Amino acid sequence: GQDIRVSIADTEAARERGLSGRSHLAADEGMLFVFPKDGTYAFWMKDMQFSIDIIWLSADPSTSSGPAAVVYMAQNVSPGTDPQTFQSNTPARYVLEHPAGYSKGYTVVIGDIVRL
Repeated sequence: GQDIRVSIADTEAARERGLSGRSHLAADEGMLFVFPKDGTYAFWMKDMQFSIDIIWLSADPSTSSGPAAVVYMAQNVSPGTDPQTFQSNTPARYVLEHPAGYSKGYTVVIGDIVRL
């Protein structure tokens, strides 16, 4: 039941840049990475200045947009983890990045439904 504002990263260049260089995200803000097909996409904290939660989302094959289900999460990922990568073993179509603590604060769990 929580609405958030997202920036969309739906090109290769935008996905590669991600949140790099930004100083923060507001509590109700995130970045949604949109991929052309399901896959096990890896993320790292290159050039990041703040910690985030990373949430991998499956695609509903019957629709072009949402709902999606949470299939994996990496919480409180800090810039100090670079060059380590974080990746879901379950294929995902979308990845959502939020400020660190968002998932815990809103009790996000594997299987939750996200409407895009």
